[in-house]
Amino acid sequence: MSIIPKDSLVLVTGANGFIAAHIVNTLLAEGYRVRGTARAASKIAALKAFWDETYGPERFETAVVEDMAKDGAFVEALKGVAGVVHVASIMLDADSIWLNPALVIDTVVNTNLFLLRASAAQPTVKSFVYTSSAGAAGLPKLDVEYDVGEDTWNTESIQKAYNLPADDPSRPLHAYCASKALSEQAAWKFYKEEKPSFVFNTVLPSMNIGPPVGPADPRSSSALISTFFDGDFSMMHWVTPQHYIDVRDTAELHMHALTSTRLPADGVRILASGSSLNANDLLQILRDLYPERSFPPDIEGMGRDLTRVDQKRAVELLGRFRGLKDAVKANAENL
Repeated sequence: MSIIPKDSLVLVTGANGFIAAHIVNTLLAEGYRVRGTARAASKIAALKAFWDETYGPERFETAVVEDMAKDGAFVEALKGVAGVVHVASIMLDADSIWLNPALVIDTVVNTNLFLLRASAAQPTVKSFVYTSSAGAAGLPKLDVEYDVGEDTWNTESIQKAYNLPADDPSRPLHAYCASKALSEQAAWKFYKEEKPSFVFNTVLPSMNIGPPVGPADPRSSSALISTFFDGDFSMMHWVTPQHYIDVRDTAELHMHALTSTRLPADGVRILASGSSLNANDLLQILRDLYPERSFPPDIEGMGRDLTRVDQKRAVELLGRFRGLKDAVKANAENL
């Protein structure tokens, strides 16, 4: 049984993004129709052409939402949809994050509530999934063991986002994590108090690695691996010790969250984290896969993310996590 039957129309926000494109691809492959939002049709034209060729011209359609921070921005896009997967997040410039993290947080929270209210007003919507972040539950503490479960919230980032000095280099990260945590909390509050007619679940992905769908997004972790493959290690600092997940697993978890009747009726947070990694793990896999290429030596003193993430729910839905080597290889083979 499925909450929404095959061939139903599903709205996916920010469908041209790395994770969202995989969610669209997974839904299309499973027999659903998808309406994907983008800020301009040109931003998703190449992906639409790929999906039209792969699944047929009637399976994917584009909905342009120029400014999703406006109340009512999604009203037209929601018409006739049975499910909503809200992946997109507000794109604010770096100065906004540094100078006014409260603006970032408030904008993300309000945007999500706008979409939830608009979805609740559409009688056709039966299921809603919000893409949160592992950072909403917690951040790695280098070489320190601690537990993260479905009831864990990143209170540290919420506090630091508002109180760190403006020149603190960790302020943007804490602002991002706080925006995800507080927007997810606001969404759960709305769901519990307003009791809309749809089922509500959230997915909290860690760092996503894997192949792109069609044309790669140069801002994604897909492009990150490709730069290493090409011998450009200028972005190595991005790969701090943390947990990762194959982006294809993330997409499947979103589909299960949207459609599965095996989940609790009152909703659940799905922690989408596989194993931990650091930059040296990626380098070693690339050396093993491509011995003819030159890669730098391991970075000393990297440390480890020793967080114990509760994976029970995700494993019940997926059956297994794809391994890091498979994710890196699939990424490299698509270059």
